[in-house]
Amino acid sequence: MMLKGKGWNLQVLTECCCYLIFGYLLFRLTYSGEYLNYVTPRMKPYLYGMSALMLLWTLWEGRNLLTPQYKANLSRSFVFIIPILLLAVRPATPGGSSMIQNYDGPGISMAAGNGGGLLPARGNQTTPSEKKDSMADSQEAFETDTPSENRTATKNTGSPEGITEGIAEGIADESVDESADETVDESVDETAAREDESPWYDLNGLDEDTKTITIADEDYYTWMYELSSFYEKYEGYTVVMKGFIYKDPEIEKISDFALVRLSMWCCAADLSPIGFLVDCSGTLDFKEDDWVVVKGTLEASTDGESLMLKAQSIDRAEKPATEYVYPYF
Repeated sequence: MMLKGKGWNLQVLTECCCYLIFGYLLFRLTYSGEYLNYVTPRMKPYLYGMSALMLLWTLWEGRNLLTPQYKANLSRSFVFIIPILLLAVRPATPGGSSMIQNYDGPGISMAAGNGGGLLPARGNQTTPSEKKDSMADSQEAFETDTPSENRTATKNTGSPEGITEGIAEGIADESVDESADETVDESVDETAAREDESPWYDLNGLDEDTKTITIADEDYYTWMYELSSFYEKYEGYTVVMKGFIYKDPEIEKISDFALVRLSMWCCAADLSPIGFLVDCSGTLDFKEDDWVVVKGTLEASTDGESLMLKAQSIDRAEKPATEYVYPYF
């Protein structure tokens, strides 16, 4: 039952307050950049859009503010109480090794060639040792000399038919050899073209004269992708990069620790670590979760499954303003 007259509609007033508060808190979270602790930068326009929608919803609902209601049903506003409380009183942002230990995945993403491997290795990704073995096998296969077998097959059998068959087989074998040579040449040309082709992303911090790579915070994922995909090109380079220390029994079988950062594809629920193993060849003066800058030589680990930094120096570093890495260019 609606009562027309003077007064405030308590239900409309409550709902408008909820919409307005929720929209303001969402806008503040987005504008301050704190939203990056929960979702990727790609969500920024949507968050601003939601804030604007809350404002428009408040204005639309406010039309009935002076239309009193016989009995207010405030339970409809309860749906906004939880998100408002979560935005107003946010818990401390989790990070570091605690997120890795809670990550229900197959392992730490380590640069290992062709898009990165895992510790332990996952799927069909090619690790440095596997790639070298594959190249060695291919080389051995191409170097195998088969003409002697062909000559045996084309020996004169003492009859015109045998001679004819031998010639035909010889021509077929030569055709196969020529096709194989053409295929090899095309493969080599394609490989050379890929190596000479410039990447579609910027490789900031690369000094080819001194063979040094300085990885800035904003270029972290770009370099993880580049180094894991084309590690042969950069093997022996000096790499300077920042991350936090993570230790694990499996990691310590191969190296001293892992230097990683957490990557976020969509939201905080899918955080996963990416980085390198580090061999410091000495006493480590830092503890787990400490942020450090490591300068080291890029090489393959002893088991050939991952890339490793042979540390030259390890210095304390400040946690970056944007702690997470967002895996897209």
